[in-house]
Amino acid sequence: MTANLPVPLIVGAGPVGLTLANELARHGVRCRIIDQAPERSQTSKALAIFPRTLEAFSAMGVADRFLAAGERIQGLAMHHGGERLAAIDLDSVASPFPFVLSLPQSETECLLSERLAGAGIEVEREVSLTSIEQTNDFVRATLRHPDGREEIVQTPWLLGCDGAHSTTRHALGMEFAGSQYDESFILADVRIESAPDRRHVHLYLGPEGVFGLIPFGGDRWRIVANIPPESRNQNLPELMLDDVQTVADARGPAGARLSDPTWISRFHISHRIVPQFRKLRVFLLGDAAHIHSPAGGQGMNTGIQDAFNLAWKLALVVRGLSPVQLLGSFHTERVPVARGVLNLTDRITRMATTRNSVAQSVRDFLLPVVSGIDLVGEKVADRLAELGVNYRQSPFVENVGGGRLRAGDRAPDAELRDANGQARRLFEIFRAPRHVLLLFLGAGFDADEKMELLCSAWRDLPPEALESHRILRGEGDAQADLRDLSGLAHSAYGLVEGGIVLVRPDGYLGYRSDEFEAASLRAYLERIFRLGQ
Repeated sequence: MTANLPVPLIVGAGPVGLTLANELARHGVRCRIIDQAPERSQTSKALAIFPRTLEAFSAMGVADRFLAAGERIQGLAMHHGGERLAAIDLDSVASPFPFVLSLPQSETECLLSERLAGAGIEVEREVSLTSIEQTNDFVRATLRHPDGREEIVQTPWLLGCDGAHSTTRHALGMEFAGSQYDESFILADVRIESAPDRRHVHLYLGPEGVFGLIPFGGDRWRIVANIPPESRNQNLPELMLDDVQTVADARGPAGARLSDPTWISRFHISHRIVPQFRKLRVFLLGDAAHIHSPAGGQGMNTGIQDAFNLAWKLALVVRGLSPVQLLGSFHTERVPVARGVLNLTDRITRMATTRNSVAQSVRDFLLPVVSGIDLVGEKVADRLAELGVNYRQSPFVENVGGGRLRAGDRAPDAELRDANGQARRLFEIFRAPRHVLLLFLGAGFDADEKMELLCSAWRDLPPEALESHRILRGEGDAQADLRDLSGLAHSAYGLVEGGIVLVRPDGYLGYRSDEFEAASLRAYLERIFRLGQ
């Protein structure tokens, strides 16, 4: 990490704050991270880690540790009346990680904390944010330490990752628009005798509501079930295992016997979002900015993607390589994603918990029909896996020409060969904490001419900001450092005859062109980087 750079302050050391801190460090920026809790979470909380998040962890260099610790789940199975209604499997999604990884949030935080400590950054525990003052140039934050001492911190950027009850959001006076669902829910982490297969998350749909089973920890299950809304405001006794067993007998798999509970709880869920993810020099990420039903397991994953989106931009600005205007794209890119997740999880929740008998009959009839349509199943799987997210409407992406793949889309993977004939995958190249320029040369008949036109566009960019690769299709003689022998990489990017792609550090296409035109590429780079200044 570069010394003498301004130090951003992260408030909250859950999965989102830890991801953000790790990514800033990977991009060369040291941060300070505080959390009011005395220790990491000791409960399982969020379990599901989806393919796109695993791709982010791979770029961070921690995916292997997560895979070793977690349990792989193939998909989602829905049941009614002892029959399987439908299944959505992720084994065909276009990712190196075609599955859901089930891992308790406590372990997620542990792995990310260890990674951060390896970068020389420790979470400051029992330190809370009490107030914020902003100017156009800095944020003045007041922190309270465990001994009662107050500290005034001046930081260029404050990043609120402090959850649904965010102190940062309250300090900004930010509205958290939305509402709470009428339904209450129960949660239990147990062992189950006569449990269903562990390759799926199981949802049992019935007249009284939903009963969900999520495998984790090798031999344990998370139970989630809705309970009548009339119990919401009553002073109810503490839930016991027998209470959960009663719900399981009424709605769950036949013969399932529960034992060895490690966590039983009641909870309510809300769906809310702030009007803006940034106010001057303060950003809100994850549950501090948007909360929703746990249906679909999207919450933690969406927050981690918030961090993955912001970190590289903030690092470039802090290091003086990019203009501050780049940070405006965080709000414009992530708000539509968050709103989409709120809408998706709301529909799933209302579909699963409806007590209207007509709606239940329609649901139970349509689920097997709709899920049996391959195209629909693939789209739902991509949506759950967060692989369908795109930033096409962002003002900081640019597309020149046609094609199915466009600027703002997630960059696809493909296998190439290097100069020594060794296999290299594009996703390996994208792990570098910088922009990657891919020059697809086609068959290479006029490669030298194309390169002569283009080289001037990025010549004054430092190597830590951008690396470039020439990719030749087939066995041609043109000079190239990577060869696409099958032509599949050119096809995946819709550039069979050649073109240019600039892949952002978060794995999305910032620029795509089917023309070798230096002026357009240069103009885009001047928007992203501080060139000639």
